[in-house]
Amino acid sequence: MRLSDIHYFLGDRTGGAPLTFYSSDRSPVYTYEGLNPIVFYRETPAPTDLDPNVVKRTKIGEISIPHPGGEYLFIFFPNLNAENESYIIYPMDDSANALPFGSVRFFNASSQQLVGKLDKDRITLGNGPSKAYPLSGSNHSLTFGFEHEGKYHISYQSPFQLGPRSRGIFMISPPFIKGSALLQTRLLRDTRLSEETNQNVRPSD
Repeated sequence: MRLSDIHYFLGDRTGGAPLTFYSSDRSPVYTYEGLNPIVFYRETPAPTDLDPNVVKRTKIGEISIPHPGGEYLFIFFPNLNAENESYIIYPMDDSANALPFGSVRFFNASSQQLVGKLDKDRITLGNGPSKAYPLSGSNHSLTFGFEHEGKYHISYQSPFQLGPRSRGIFMISPPFIKGSALLQTRLLRDTRLSEETNQNVRPSD
């Protein structure tokens, strides 16, 4: 389920800004400068007789970023132990050092220990983020699954395209249907601008 109507407090805590989430793509890039933690909240209408535009802000999660900051991809997980809506937020290093262009990595949130092949290379995926795997060319193949009671169950098998000017993260989640071996798998791509495009970009005065 795609998240919606989520905001975060700006660094000076004087106001907030909305966030946009996509189910199969990266969100826009947000810049934050201010105090830890970054606080996320849901905004709901709470009109009064005096002011029909009043809204209620309910905190749903927070995350602290180590000094001096950096580039992170925040992954929201529902907190199943909380009585009210709440999220555990994982900060994944999204810098070019952690995930260079022309490579792919995985985030395994399925609770299964996965094994498979990326092109001709054997891969093993534990829980959480994997290392970055460099790719050659643009056309690739991926297969992975898990072993249960002595049998290998395929969870995902598909070709994909990712060229040297792009990088990708495969997000692996539990199946739609409980007990199924087929895991939800989405590729989040990030493609840098071409040199031609960069030449047309100029800083503003």
